[in-house]
Amino acid sequence: MPATAASGPYVDGFYGVDGTLETLIWRVTTVQAATAGNAIAMTTGLDALVSQFKLVVNGEILYDWIAGFAPEQGSDQAGRFGYFLNQIGGRVLQVPTAANNTTCDIYMALPIGIVLSGTPRFEITYSFFAAPLVLGAALANTTVTSGSSTFWARFNSRTERSTRVISATSFQHGANLEQQVVARIPSMTGGYTLEMVSIQNATANADNYGVSGLRILALSQFSMPISLNRWASNDLGNGVMRFDPTVSTVAQSYSTGSEGILNVPLYGLKAGDLTMIVSTAGAACTRLYHPVLSAPLRGVEATAPRQTAVPSPNTQRSIVARTEGSN
Repeated sequence: MPATAASGPYVDGFYGVDGTLETLIWRVTTVQAATAGNAIAMTTGLDALVSQFKLVVNGEILYDWIAGFAPEQGSDQAGRFGYFLNQIGGRVLQVPTAANNTTCDIYMALPIGIVLSGTPRFEITYSFFAAPLVLGAALANTTVTSGSSTFWARFNSRTERSTRVISATSFQHGANLEQQVVARIPSMTGGYTLEMVSIQNATANADNYGVSGLRILALSQFSMPISLNRWASNDLGNGVMRFDPTVSTVAQSYSTGSEGILNVPLYGLKAGDLTMIVSTAGAACTRLYHPVLSAPLRGVEATAPRQTAVPSPNTQRSIVARTEGSN
């Protein structure tokens, strides 16, 4: 665990069981302590510390996500990993506590959608930023004394879609420029469509977009201001949920965005390289473009027992529902 400095990568490898995997649930717990003369002062959730997450099942890469930038010391912004997952049908929730609590407990659910058979092999790689970034007013104020990482799986024979998070395309943007960006999408069989592109500033915790904002060439004849993109994803409808003990110690908190990361819905766009025109403000920066794809789930279903309810995560439905004002 990230005691006082960034740590990782860690690799967890294990064998799973047969069935239709709907959701992978990652639980992370920490025990922390203040250094002499200082105090624990949490400001946001542990999801802000995830700097890398890669999921490989039977040699197939399902998720390849990286954070563009570490959280600011004492930031109350939603963690980038949590912001990302909560908008694609996942669910990231940290147990509410006081800001000076000595333990943290967070669950991070990832929509998967895959039929497993023949003793499937999981390989999961993850890294963390320095834990004191969200635990205290300064890096020297706190340390993590122990922690745990546990994976749970939820199986559902009625799972509707497969979700894949593709490796990010990196692009260096010049100051005060509008530039064409092409996010590369690999050729994938099985009817995959583009559901969302997640854009991160990898230079600072700031959006740093110019006045013209962003244009997806396949979807619009005009550039859209970033506030309109945040309206489209329903960020502006208090659509960003986070743990913030400075606001509440008994409930989750809500906001209208998280600086440095923007999720843009693509409405099931036909899979292929994604071309955008992106406007940058007065500071040069590097951005990461993470495409999210989904497809109808294919494969042999388990015979019994069979679930009849259909509450399963559906990445396409979750993203489109947000554009209609539902969180």
